[in-house]
Amino acid sequence: MRCIVLILFVLMSYVSWSQKSFFEYVPKNWKIVSTAKGDLNKDGIEDLVLIVKDNDASNRIKNESLGPGILDVNSRNLLILFKDKSGNYTLADSNSNGFIPSENLAEDPCLEDPFNGVSIVKNILILDFNYWYSCGSSSSSSITYKFRCQNNNFELIGADYSSYSRFTGDQWNTSINFSIKKKEVTTGLNEFHESNPVTTKSSIEISELFKLKDCYFDTYSEVLSF
Repeated sequence: MRCIVLILFVLMSYVSWSQKSFFEYVPKNWKIVSTAKGDLNKDGIEDLVLIVKDNDASNRIKNESLGPGILDVNSRNLLILFKDKSGNYTLADSNSNGFIPSENLAEDPCLEDPFNGVSIVKNILILDFNYWYSCGSSSSSSITYKFRCQNNNFELIGADYSSYSRFTGDQWNTSINFSIKKKEVTTGLNEFHESNPVTTKSSIEISELFKLKDCYFDTYSEVLSF
């Protein structure tokens, strides 16, 4: 009986050791700050998305201006890990270009943490951002990016943008479908008064879809230029 238990323990240890854990892809001294699970490559197996963050104390700097007293400017990266039938993880894609910005920005200290979450819905990777200022601006905005695994890349197939004035209540929304090259803009919305929304539809011209691995902080402005 003791031999059987020992054999089972060895086998379980071997399986655990031989599997490629997702922790192996997290850089040393970095930490996981957000995760999402779901099937991204349509193989019926639950994949994993990690948002990881550097943990360097020297990147927490004193702020002499408006905003929080300490700014955390540690980098954050995105990792997409495909899982196979054996439970092994492989790195399918990543972004370390600042597309997921740091919690605070030294050049814009009044901006609250822009990153709002990651999720996987119906094989689509969804990244949410919110731009809200604690000082220096009365406007706030949000954008949701939708990426799909296709053409050996994660390509941007859609973006939904909303902007709102905290003073007037005026709001406008923009929805772009890059797959079919269509755009909808809704104006005339108001959070404080009765709205009279008007939606305008148009076509956009784009020769190549945005790739997740190439996106960076200013991709936000590029997307809204369509």
